[in-house]
Amino acid sequence: MKKKFAAALCACLLVGTVAFATVPASVELGQPVSYTSENGSSLSIDRPVVSIEGNEEATQKINVYFAAEADKAYAFYQNQLEKGGVVTQKKTYSVSYNDGRYLSIIEEGSVRLGKEKFPTYWKTGHTFDVATGELVPWQNVIQPKDSKAFTVKSINQRLFLSKYKLSQYFDGLTELPKNYYLDKSGTVHFLFGLYEVAPYGTGIVDIDMGKKVR
Repeated sequence: MKKKFAAALCACLLVGTVAFATVPASVELGQPVSYTSENGSSLSIDRPVVSIEGNEEATQKINVYFAAEADKAYAFYQNQLEKGGVVTQKKTYSVSYNDGRYLSIIEEGSVRLGKEKFPTYWKTGHTFDVATGELVPWQNVIQPKDSKAFTVKSINQRLFLSKYKLSQYFDGLTELPKNYYLDKSGTVHFLFGLYEVAPYGTGIVDIDMGKKVR
């Protein structure tokens, strides 16, 4: 009888643990912080505020991370003002994947200095382990059986066969990329910034690897 009770208790605890592990994080967006200056400069940051039920430590780690990112943007803004420059800077975030195991948030930003005709802009993926609040490299989220699809050679093939007009000077990657995000289906995408693999006119290059998280 005691063995049956213990087994039932373990089963309940296991179910509860699994259910807890798959509860998506709560992410609050849409409350930008804005700064303006008399010389016409401006900075707008729509920083995400994350809450993970029952996991204060992971919640704090993720929020501290994005607070630090906001501080970097503000420091750059202030530095330009101190130099007497005019800067228009913006950062926004959106959630691309949130299944309770991984939280993937895409950052989109732009900076225009002085009278520059075109801004510098970027797109960066931030993917966290919801249980720990730590950033997760893509190598830790792919399925082992898909590892051959993520070699430098395989990623280059995806790039050269993509819809994007790549730079005539781009001969292919020589090392594995780091900037990635997960889309709503859990598929890995690699992001390449301006001039990284293509000319400015091509914009951000987003390569769908066609492989889902484990």
